[in-house]
Amino acid sequence: SSGINAEYGHATDQILKAMKQYAFFYIVNIPGFDAHGEVKAMESFFTLPQAVKDTCASVKHNPNNTNILRGYGHTKSSGGVPIEEVFNIGQYESRTIDESEVSCRAEFISREPNTWPTKENFPQSQEFRSVLENGFKIRMFLARKITEMIAQGLNYPGFVNMFTEAEFTSFYLKKYKARESKDNSHIYRSDSGYSMKAEDGRDLSIPSHIDTTITLLTTYTNGGLQALYKNEWYDVPSVMGSMMMMSGSLIKDLSDGELPALRHRVIDIKTDRYSTPFFFNPSFHAHINRSNSGRETEVGKEFLKFGPWQVTQLHRDEPLLLHSTSLHCNNLAKLATTN
Repeated sequence: SSGINAEYGHATDQILKAMKQYAFFYIVNIPGFDAHGEVKAMESFFTLPQAVKDTCASVKHNPNNTNILRGYGHTKSSGGVPIEEVFNIGQYESRTIDESEVSCRAEFISREPNTWPTKENFPQSQEFRSVLENGFKIRMFLARKITEMIAQGLNYPGFVNMFTEAEFTSFYLKKYKARESKDNSHIYRSDSGYSMKAEDGRDLSIPSHIDTTITLLTTYTNGGLQALYKNEWYDVPSVMGSMMMMSGSLIKDLSDGELPALRHRVIDIKTDRYSTPFFFNPSFHAHINRSNSGRETEVGKEFLKFGPWQVTQLHRDEPLLLHSTSLHCNNLAKLATTN
């Protein structure tokens, strides 16, 4: 056991060193990880007729459904054709809580069960689900191990407990199509603050941004990802069978700046591009107002807990989460019957 502990300690040191210097690192040789199977599963689903995909779309895209957070969604081009498609998977297959047991509508939504395609319209549905459930479990395991290493490396014992429930954790399947500049203008308004052009004039499919917490990103064989390092943009090579861990703004805040956040973007590669970001998030009621040293965090100036802050971060993708009373304790039952 001493040898195992020494190896674990060495891995912790290496991970913390990479996070402190680069804010990201690769994870390779992952037991049970079927990268090729995930690509095949995504291709089989995203090439289905639009009407079939819409059967498991969120209510934002299909008013006949009730799911808000999980399931299928898309962003359309200026011509009205889906140019970005997503499928959101969480950890719950059923809701084991009653509405009266949670603090607000937003917390109830955070525990929403998954919405899967059925074999009636999608013959490969069982294989699709099996491969991606496996992918979710592997990523959840890795993310929890990383939080343990961060806690150990920073002498931050309370860090692990912040992720006990991790309700908002999401595994996104994403397909990006080639686009023209007018498509980006249609997606991002002029006042959004996003630039969708690289310095050399190339279009971006994802603008420069920083994630919030712990991201495990898989790009398979797809290029386009760039990371900012010392004020210069660098291409981040895709390595089939690997995942990239990227640190977000809240991790920087909670670690007193010891673990910087990675600014990154994606160049439009002018062909279909698949990727799967996995966002590992703290529990809804995790306190985020104090850092490891005990100082008030930047987030803590406005928010005590993670859940309400996360709701504000989802304002663009999940507007139904931002109903004016979604964080009000006494309106849950009423809101549950109106969406």
